[in-house]
Amino acid sequence: MTEVIKPEMPDYQRQVLVCVGSRCTEHGEGQALYDELKARLKALGLDKGASCIKKTRAACLGPCKSGPLLCVQPDGIWYYDINSQKLERIIQEHLVGGQPIMEWVFHQGPGTIPAK
Repeated sequence: MTEVIKPEMPDYQRQVLVCVGSRCTEHGEGQALYDELKARLKALGLDKGASCIKKTRAACLGPCKSGPLLCVQPDGIWYYDINSQKLERIIQEHLVGGQPIMEWVFHQGPGTIPAK
């Protein structure tokens, strides 16, 4: 019998889940957005260390409408219809600045941070 090894997870400040499912976007827009998020976080130095923001692809986040969808945890903020320009604002204002962009939010979960 193989011994199960307990996994380790480096520390991170937030986790961004990006829906890459075909029901959310028909032409791979979710995967392209994930790739762009990955590159931007690396360029900004937010991919490791104390200010790390974890990014995760999700096959489905549930709503299956108006994608690409992003979910920022533990903030409980769900964004819809995200493109490159919106992603850059989310990175700067929400992920770095701590303030969600409420005009693109379609749901706020139990960990929601207050918006100004």
